Amino acid sequence: MADILISGYHGFANSGDEALLFAILNTLRKKRPELDFTVLSNKPEETSEVYNVNSIGRYNLFKIRKEMKKSKMLLFGGGSLLQDVTSSKSILYYLAIIRLAQKCGMKTMLYANGIGPITKKRNRTLAAKILNKVDFITLRDDKSDEELKSLGVTKPKIIITADPAFTIDTEGKGSGRFFTNIAGVPSGTKLCIVSIRAWKNSSPYFCSDLAKLCDQMVENHGIYPLFVPMQYPEDTDISKNVMSLMKKPSYIISRELSVPEMFSVLSEAEILIGMRLHSLIYATTLAIPAMPICYDPKISAFMESLNQPDRVDVESFDYAKAERLLNTIILEKNERRENLRKTNEVLRRTAEKNAEFAIELLEE
Repeated sequence: MADILISGYHGFANSGDEALLFAILNTLRKKRPELDFTVLSNKPEETSEVYNVNSIGRYNLFKIRKEMKKSKMLLFGGGSLLQDVTSSKSILYYLAIIRLAQKCGMKTMLYANGIGPITKKRNRTLAAKILNKVDFITLRDDKSDEELKSLGVTKPKIIITADPAFTIDTEGKGSGRFFTNIAGVPSGTKLCIVSIRAWKNSSPYFCSDLAKLCDQMVENHGIYPLFVPMQYPEDTDISKNVMSLMKKPSYIISRELSVPEMFSVLSEAEILIGMRLHSLIYATTLAIPAMPICYDPKISAFMESLNQPDRVDVESFDYAKAERLLNTIILEKNERRENLRKTNEVLRRTAEKNAEFAIELLEE
């Protein structure tokens, strides 16, 4: 019997979602070491070994239902899972999991979720019906709150907090030089972490323009790009494509990194160019100035929450704007680092409230 059953996008080698699970478990265990967890995962054996939890296959509905009948609470943990921009398949799966937990008599909580966009009428109707029966909802940004209101979700208690990844302790992150050495980065090289992903509606010139931008960064500032696939190996091909279009040297991490390893690598960077949301969140927690490349409203929502609205769009990539923004970030990087340190402390305290609300709900 588990106290808490966790559902999310786990076991897919996506660093952001693994960071969420890592952060959620650590925060809850600090407050209640005796809690038992079961995690739904695409690779249950791996998840069980890495996080010291019971884990079952996310598609094994027989086992999931059996586990739900013995467990106390479903924690729908983090990320922007309730959206149908990529497809309807995932949102229908997650809504089915939440509804099944409700039918099994479990308490249900959305834990620091990003909501939307949910565009299809059928999905919006179903989401409203199921989410109005959830016991407690915490959100990571204002835009998610606006999306819930537009859906007509009004019955649960809804509180805006912050992404769980802000609770990750970065003090003992260690050195990432082991991984940069393997990537062939010469000692003493100034680095910019680049985290990009393939996107169906990207500008046809995105890769060539980004390659040109990285070349200019090397030429003008002596900062070299280190490509870090946040979802491995899916993000590798587009990273290598950009590298092949560059004239200056560039480097890549060609392996999957654990959450602590990812933090150690990013800690070696001066700045970050990020398309994956959690690359931007990692950078923020490490007080590393970042240039966001927006492909989804969650990126703009996050940067606006930091009072840093400037960004470039992957679908209409404006090279001149990107170059101006990157140059500004590099020139202001020390001032921006200091501002991020102050912001981090506020976000960390706010993110810890997610665990407090979860425990309160569990103990009601």
